[in-house]
Amino acid sequence: MKLKFINNNMNIKYISNLINVNETGKNHVFIIDSKVKKLYEKLFQMIKDQTRIFIYNANEDTKNIDYLKRIYKFLHTNKVHRNSIICVIGGGVTTDIAAYAASTYKRGCRLVLIPTTLLGMVDAAIGGKTGFNFEHIKNGIGSFYPAEEVIISSDFLKTLPTKEYKDGITEIIKMSFLQQSNLQNLLTEDYNMEGVIKEAIRTKLELCEHDLYDKGSRRLLNLGHTFGHVLESISNYEISHGTAVAVGIRAAAIFSLKRGFINQEILEMIIKRLEKFALPVSFNSKYLPEIMRNGESILKQDKKADDKLNLVLFKGLQKLFIYRTDELNEIISLFQEVSDD
Repeated sequence: MKLKFINNNMNIKYISNLINVNETGKNHVFIIDSKVKKLYEKLFQMIKDQTRIFIYNANEDTKNIDYLKRIYKFLHTNKVHRNSIICVIGGGVTTDIAAYAASTYKRGCRLVLIPTTLLGMVDAAIGGKTGFNFEHIKNGIGSFYPAEEVIISSDFLKTLPTKEYKDGITEIIKMSFLQQSNLQNLLTEDYNMEGVIKEAIRTKLELCEHDLYDKGSRRLLNLGHTFGHVLESISNYEISHGTAVAVGIRAAAIFSLKRGFINQEILEMIIKRLEKFALPVSFNSKYLPEIMRNGESILKQDKKADDKLNLVLFKGLQKLFIYRTDELNEIISLFQEVSDD
């Protein structure tokens, strides 16, 4: 995977990149998040043939097989072939489903990702995971298909809503707990965001390059996600990904304390790091009854589970490990401790 950073002058350099991948006769196409298309309308007018743009109304409800079929039909109509470039521009939802389409159409087309959210830049567009939601399971169907190129422009963050910005910060803080990361030293009071983004990407790539198919050390990137996916599913995505993962990290830390893997001091240091960036450490207790009823069934359907669940826990502030367990009742009970009740 080729990684390219574009700093400043986005409206010149970025357009140049769009033109370059839109070579005449190559059947290159664009899949663009509708919000991004609206925000940067003049930018995308530079694409001469507007019929080669698929505008995707990105949210978790449209990240499904019906919209995947629409993307396939668009690719078919535009006679996309395996040497065509599918250029995807948008946040994590957009890059997930569009990259899956690219990985499966004609058994795989060339793929360029241009993430426009912080979460997309440090997580969704990096590492080759693709997918869409199926039967209420987030990314229940997916593939591993690293992009040919990922283009990062932090200029997009200027128009990013605060809530979505915090979702990205959560993923960065999650990676700061990894032993391989130097993020904890970069996240000072006056941190440089571009430097933080580069270190977050470097950290994730270091894990992914040795474990592309998520069978070993890459699973450490799932810190907070097992709990988080339950919260997202139960709330029908009213609880954002960032909020769910932040609460999930706290739940994982509490579970680590209960199992004797860390002490109270480490637990407090973990929570303090979350609170330093004003990340939520609890969720609305109105979702608790539904979690108690259906939480276990969601855990059992976790796409990373077999007979047991792979839970990422703490052995120290900068030391994570995989804990295999079938104690689903105890995991569900933790949600009571991290609710705001």
